[in-house]
Amino acid sequence: MTGSGANAWLRRGGLAGACLALLMAGSPFDGVRADCSGATATSHCEAKDPAKDKAKAKEKTKPKKKESADAQQRALLKSAIGGLAPQRKGETDLYTIGVAGWADEDVFIKELVGTMASLAKVLPIEGRVVQLVNRADTAKAAPLATRDNIASAVRAVAQVMDKDEDILVLFMTSHGTRVGFGLKLPGRAPIEFAPRDLAGVLDGAGIKNRVVIVSACYSGIFVPPLANDSTIVITAADARNPSFGCAPGREWTYFGDAFFNRALRPGMDLSSTFNRARITISGWELADNLAPSNPQGHFGPALVEKLAPLFAAKSGASR
Repeated sequence: MTGSGANAWLRRGGLAGACLALLMAGSPFDGVRADCSGATATSHCEAKDPAKDKAKAKEKTKPKKKESADAQQRALLKSAIGGLAPQRKGETDLYTIGVAGWADEDVFIKELVGTMASLAKVLPIEGRVVQLVNRADTAKAAPLATRDNIASAVRAVAQVMDKDEDILVLFMTSHGTRVGFGLKLPGRAPIEFAPRDLAGVLDGAGIKNRVVIVSACYSGIFVPPLANDSTIVITAADARNPSFGCAPGREWTYFGDAFFNRALRPGMDLSSTFNRARITISGWELADNLAPSNPQGHFGPALVEKLAPLFAAKSGASR
């Protein structure tokens, strides 16, 4: 990983040892650079310096470009929310937000796509899914996974759903630190999305029935701020350890593979899936001589009860 900004992010968050064991070459952060442009040369004739005049003209266009990009993001998010199927009175509808947070590695977008496909086999999420993706090749077609967009998506879904009847499923996959979930936009330095910020967004939107699944190193930090009777929180690791499998070219992380690709099946609820996935992950880590990631799960009893008929109905329909 190059660039002082990215290195500082690693040192601050303690991510230096995370997700490295499976890399066959290089770092998962290769190519990540802070935007550190050099200073322009001093001119002896400032009033007539064409290079400086050109630089000033370019500087003046930056706010317009930012406004244009912001408008594009608002339009993409509005379109995604507008495409959601409406809430059905008297029915428990599931609204799903998927987040692929790291622009420079394709494993996260692959895991997001695979997760949505796996969830659709066991829960009725069709027609009610919004995906936020940090990828250069999708930036003009799908909303980016910024802190503002995540918060806006949650608030927008809250306006569509019945907050007493319906359930929000939030799945996030990326790198992580001991401070938060990593968000890396194309060409930008990484930042963290802190657990207290996510809790504030969900609470502020009034969404009480929620499933939050975080596939990232140190993701156990999300459990304490979110756990309650109406919330299920599942994380790929505890608060002190990394998770594994984020090597470039992989289809899944260890957690995503074990939980969504292998354990989650019709007739399996989230608690049973989690227990089976933990065993699988422990076996892989032992075989690879890796420190245990120790995935965490909190299963709020009110939400477990609310989800049970949905799992049962989907299981019956698949037979």
